[in-house]
Amino acid sequence: MSATRYETEAGVAARSGTSASTPAKGAASFLLLPVWRRAIVFGTGFGIVIGERNLEAAIVRARPSGPTLTATTTVADFRNRPAAEWGAELLRFLAGAAENRLAATLLLPRDEVIVRTVTLPGVSDKDAAGAIELQIDNLHPWGDVEVAWGWSRAGRDDLVVGLVRKERLDSYETLFAEAGILLAAVTFSTAVIHSAIRIWSAAPASLLCFNTDGRGQTEIYGESESRAVFSAGFSVAPERALALSRAELRIAPDYPARPLAEALPLAGGKTPAPPSSPSAALAYAAAVAGAATRVTQFANLLPLERRASHNRLQYLIPGILAVLLVSALVAVFLVFPAMERRRYREDLDRAARQLEPAVSRAQTLEKRVNSDRLRIAALDEFRRRPQADLAVLNELTRLLPPPIWTSAVEIYPDYAIVSGEADQAAPLLKVLDSSPFFQNSEFVLSVTRNGPVEQFRIKTARRGRMGRTTP
Repeated sequence: MSATRYETEAGVAARSGTSASTPAKGAASFLLLPVWRRAIVFGTGFGIVIGERNLEAAIVRARPSGPTLTATTTVADFRNRPAAEWGAELLRFLAGAAENRLAATLLLPRDEVIVRTVTLPGVSDKDAAGAIELQIDNLHPWGDVEVAWGWSRAGRDDLVVGLVRKERLDSYETLFAEAGILLAAVTFSTAVIHSAIRIWSAAPASLLCFNTDGRGQTEIYGESESRAVFSAGFSVAPERALALSRAELRIAPDYPARPLAEALPLAGGKTPAPPSSPSAALAYAAAVAGAATRVTQFANLLPLERRASHNRLQYLIPGILAVLLVSALVAVFLVFPAMERRRYREDLDRAARQLEPAVSRAQTLEKRVNSDRLRIAALDEFRRRPQADLAVLNELTRLLPPPIWTSAVEIYPDYAIVSGEADQAAPLLKVLDSSPFFQNSEFVLSVTRNGPVEQFRIKTARRGRMGRTTP
C-alpha cells in the first residue's frame, strides 16, 4: 500500500523549523486568538462544493468586522456537461464579482473522504506528519490503494486527518484544470467548518450542528470537552443521527443542535437568511476558510507545488525589497549627491561669510589706494605742467618775433590761444604748424585790420596732447 501525504501550510512550516499558524493550546489559548487575529483578517475566498449532480459556489470577503457573502451560484448537472462549458459559467460568475483570478477552495463529497481524529499526546507539529504516516494503514479500509491525505491541528493533542483515493483526487484536479478553474485547496467539510468558526471568535466549549442534503444524508459536526472534533455522515433520520452524535460527544441528550448555516460566522454578528441549500452552506464555509488562510489553516489534500494562490501578500516581501532597492539607488545616485552639493554650498557660504569682513576691508583699501593714485597723478601732472607751459611760451616767443606783438597768450593742456597784432596775420598759421610744439592752427575769430596792422586770435593744438579735454 502506498500513501501520499499532503500537509497544511502549518505542517510544512512546522517541519521547516518555524511555528505553525494554528497550533491549538487548549480552550484557554483559543480565547486569546481573536485579540490579534481580527486585525489581520483580510482576504477573499471562493468556495466550491461538489454535489451529486451540481456544483455550489460562493464568494466571501473577509474583513476584521466579519465575513460578507458577495455572491453565490449553482452549476447544474456539471457531470454530464463539458468541463469548458460549466467552467466558463464559473468564470463569468467570478468576473461578475470582480474576482477574475480567484483560486477556489474545493470541497470533496463527504462519502469520498474518510475523516479521522488522531490523538498524539505531546507530539509537536513538525513531528506530527511522521507520526500519522506510521499508522496511515490503520486509518482507511482501502488496502493497497494509493491514498492522499492531509491533516490539521484540532486541539492540544488531537489532529484531524482526511484521506481520499489519490486517483480520485487526480481526476478532480484534472477536471477543474480543463474547466479553467484554479485550485488553491482540495479539502473536506470537517476541516473548513473547524477553521471557519475560529476566525473571528473563540469556538464554544461544546458545539453541535447538522447539515442534511437532498438525498436524506445528514452530516453532523460537533465539538465537546470529550471530543475535540466529531464528524460523521448518517443515512438515518436527523433526530436519530443527533442522538447518536450527542452520545459520541458525551453531552446532554437535550443539548440543542443548530443547522450548519447558523453555526458559521456571520457578518456583524447578525443572523442573515440561511443559505438556500445544505451545499450552499458548505460552499459558504469553504469560502470563509479560504478567505482567511493567514489566520487559520485547514487540511489541504492538494500537493503544495500544485496549489494556486491569489494571495497578494505573497508579493509583499518582494515588493518591499524592490522598494528598498529603488530607494537605495535613488539615495545613492540622487539624494546623497544632492545632499553633498548642498553641504558643499553651505560650507562655501559659511567660508564666504567669514571672509566678508576681510574682503570689505580690502575693497575699502583698494578704493583708497586708487583715489590716492589719482591724486598723485594729478599732482604729478600739475607739477609737470608749469615747465611744459613755459616751453610753449618760449616757443611762441621764438616763432612770433617783433614787430609781431602778442596781447594775450592762453595756455591750456591741449591747446593754446594767441591774441595779438601783426602786419600780415595769415602766414602765422603756417609758422605755428611748422613748430614741433603745435599743429592744426586756425583763427578763432576773423582777422580785422586796425590801421597798418591786422588783429588776430589763433587757436593751435599742442602736439602730443590731442584728445585731452579742456579743463
